[in-house]
Amino acid sequence: MNLSLKLQNIKKEKKTCLFMPYLTLGDPDFESSLEFAKALIFGGAHVLELGIPFSDPTADGPIIQKAMVRSAKNQDFSLETIFEITQKIHSQQEDIALIYLTYFNPIFRYKKEKNTFTGEYFLKKSSEMGIRGFVIPDLPFDSKEFLEISEQIEKQNLPISIIPMIAPNTEKSRAAMILSKGKGFVYYITSLGVTGFRDFSTIQDYENKIQTLRKFTNLPIFAGFGIHKPEQSSILKKIFDGIIVGSFFHRLIEERLPPEKPLQKETKAKIAEEIYLSTKKFVDSLFLS
Repeated sequence: MNLSLKLQNIKKEKKTCLFMPYLTLGDPDFESSLEFAKALIFGGAHVLELGIPFSDPTADGPIIQKAMVRSAKNQDFSLETIFEITQKIHSQQEDIALIYLTYFNPIFRYKKEKNTFTGEYFLKKSSEMGIRGFVIPDLPFDSKEFLEISEQIEKQNLPISIIPMIAPNTEKSRAAMILSKGKGFVYYITSLGVTGFRDFSTIQDYENKIQTLRKFTNLPIFAGFGIHKPEQSSILKKIFDGIIVGSFFHRLIEERLPPEKPLQKETKAKIAEEIYLSTKKFVDSLFLS
């Protein structure tokens, strides 16, 4: 079953707007990432977005940037470790779709000396580890690289979708082009700028734009960037099919980390419990009446 149909079925069966939390892998270490991912999954997440740390994350704000720095400082940090922890997360509940948030460079450079085409080995390895979609903020959909990646997915018959991202200032003609090529779901950026915390109280600014996008695509539309309270989710669920929350969880992690010390088992368990309870609150706010 393709990703889009899977998400639409979950929404219909559970009568809910979908919840997709984001987690930077390796923050503060890879063992903790597994425990935090389990907390998100058992808290009720419908999809899980896993971030691959990168040195220049242009779409991410300070909270997630710091999470990526903490991850990259780990002695065991590597793409192979990323893949290993992804597979362990996938094995917790294989029915939950996993999405990678990655910038283009890791895709391009992975086993570059062996690659015949852009991303050939990265795509195959990701699929084997349970990944079903990619969000790639710095990959234009009208680029040669996007075409090569799409061709590789088709050639290898991989169950992977390249998720289209649409911003509030994306022109109609460009949005139509992007949505004609994208698969899985639409990642709608609710505000200009980078990820983080933002406040809003109405959906009037989004209604017309989302109605326009739905003329170009049947894909589910998820709202991301700035969402950090269940109260916001309760508002956004009226016009979106899914909600994405990331900085909230990494601020929670950051605020509870001991300074310059390894994360102890007890602290890790407390953070995981908070993540679990917070996830349940977001999920509960998304049920459709």
